[in-house]
Amino acid sequence: MRSYSQYLPIILGTLFGASSLAMGQDAKSMLKAPAVSAMDHASATPSPSATISEAEKRVLDAEKTALQGAANKLCNQIQFEENDLYHRLSFLEKPDRLDPNSYASPDEISQWRALLQQFKDKAAKVDGLYRGLEKNFDAEVRNSKVTIDPVIASKFKSILLGAFPWDTINRKDSLLTQYAEDHQKLLDFYQKNWGMWRPAGKDGKPVFQSASLTTAYNKLREDTVSTGHQLEQEYIAMTR
Repeated sequence: MRSYSQYLPIILGTLFGASSLAMGQDAKSMLKAPAVSAMDHASATPSPSATISEAEKRVLDAEKTALQGAANKLCNQIQFEENDLYHRLSFLEKPDRLDPNSYASPDEISQWRALLQQFKDKAAKVDGLYRGLEKNFDAEVRNSKVTIDPVIASKFKSILLGAFPWDTINRKDSLLTQYAEDHQKLLDFYQKNWGMWRPAGKDGKPVFQSASLTTAYNKLREDTVSTGHQLEQEYIAMTR
């Protein structure tokens, strides 16, 4: 898949284009990222004759810088944690994890349980960053050294929140939970049935001592692979 790191820079480029605060008749109509006109027809671009004083321009530039800084901080944090989460997912998705013969002992299974828990904790942290984006942005604005017009801050926040594909993010979050559960069941199966299999046969799958174990393993394996594939599709969708 394309790295998720390519996604947020696209948002930031849309939000913070060079002309986003270039012109306006008053503070309330200044914040004009390229996509805003489609959602706010009332804030039309002013005529070329409209001017603002140097003092007003300095105030607006300071507000713009503060808002950009707040959004950059939060978006970069999400990007960093998402990249780490995806790296952990890729590690769990390696083909060896689907083959019980790749585990040297039950103790190694316990080690992978710990890694899976770290994956779950990271997924929860990323979800919290998304869910807390609005609250965290408000906090950054409040803590800014620059006094920001509440109307400008609110409009800027709307653009920021609206730039995220929330439906895709929500599906991804649900699939991350499902993937962790599927992988947990697979590890439980290995632990419970340790030593009940032989090296892989011609189809590349381990050979179990009973048909029921083979059926159970195949179902767990297919569920894990299927959920992982769906997750990959959601990550791809987030980069479009």
